[in-house]
Amino acid sequence: MTASGQAPRRVVMVAHSHILGGMERRVVSTSAALAERGHQVAFAGPLDGWMGERMRADGHTCLHVPMHGMYDPLSAWKLARFARRWRADVLHGQAQRGGRYADWASRWSGVAAVASANSMISWRWFPPEMKLLAVSNAVRDHLMQHGLPAAQVSVVYSAVPDIGMQPARQAGPTPEQPLQLLMNSRLVDVKAHDVALDALALLPATLPVHLAITGATDTPWAAQIRAQAERLGLAGRVSFLGQSQDIPELLAACDVVLAPSRHEALSLTLMETCAAGRPAIATAVGGNAEIIAEGASGLLVPSENAQALADAIVRLGSDSALRVAMGRTARDIYERRFTADIMVRNTVAAYDEARAARRGRAA
Repeated sequence: MTASGQAPRRVVMVAHSHILGGMERRVVSTSAALAERGHQVAFAGPLDGWMGERMRADGHTCLHVPMHGMYDPLSAWKLARFARRWRADVLHGQAQRGGRYADWASRWSGVAAVASANSMISWRWFPPEMKLLAVSNAVRDHLMQHGLPAAQVSVVYSAVPDIGMQPARQAGPTPEQPLQLLMNSRLVDVKAHDVALDALALLPATLPVHLAITGATDTPWAAQIRAQAERLGLAGRVSFLGQSQDIPELLAACDVVLAPSRHEALSLTLMETCAAGRPAIATAVGGNAEIIAEGASGLLVPSENAQALADAIVRLGSDSALRVAMGRTARDIYERRFTADIMVRNTVAAYDEARAARRGRAA
């Protein structure tokens, strides 16, 4: 039995990726949370990318399944055979490709399957009747708008590790200690680093700020953002940190997190921000409003609006007491909504629902 008194489940995570992003981090953190609570997790997917390497390093049983495109019968057959031999209780597909192969293998193996819908553009490849776990109400609404029945889709928020409430700086910014802003995300177009730099250029000279940007720096988008910072005269106020993994240290060093994304299903960055007790300024897109309580734990601004983002930075930058109070509220939101215990409980409930439905169809 697990610590919560449940019988342990045997779960195969099915996902295709070679990069590091939100979906990949969700697979790793969900697998770790399940294993820590007594469930057994295996991983099926490409083992020559970040996620496969990390799942092996974390000690999970792993099966190399390349899943070439959406029509790779050999990969589906290998997955079905593994699910039977490993005595899996459920196949948990991630995103549309993982969900498709989990469903395919489920039909051949008799093992129940679910899929996580992780983005605001996913719906086309999810099979009828397959239990879907939307990462936010925004994603669930999107799926229903494309014809999926409400009973098929449950919202199961992801979880992030509890990195602990980080002590907040009480004093206001000075030229020697400027307001520390952080963008902790992939360095890609959808995260709108260009809008953040435009906002910095609009700030009054009386507000000293510094922006730290994480993410791979060897891409065309990273080069474009570096060039923009130079062009706007911001090079001395912007740092590019590369692919950093030390999230607690990054959040401890910042005053405010920026998340001006163009679209977002459910931001792990914003959830980590809450866990650390930091306020955030985010765009009012996708699931961001399900994490940020406007005016209480942070500020929501329109997307593609550098002036609104600049105004929000000025508001928080000029009021250290407000930043501290928002950070406390953010931490409370994390404890009520985004802990691993809550996520595992809801995920296992969805597994059991899918298993019961599979038994009902078989009967």
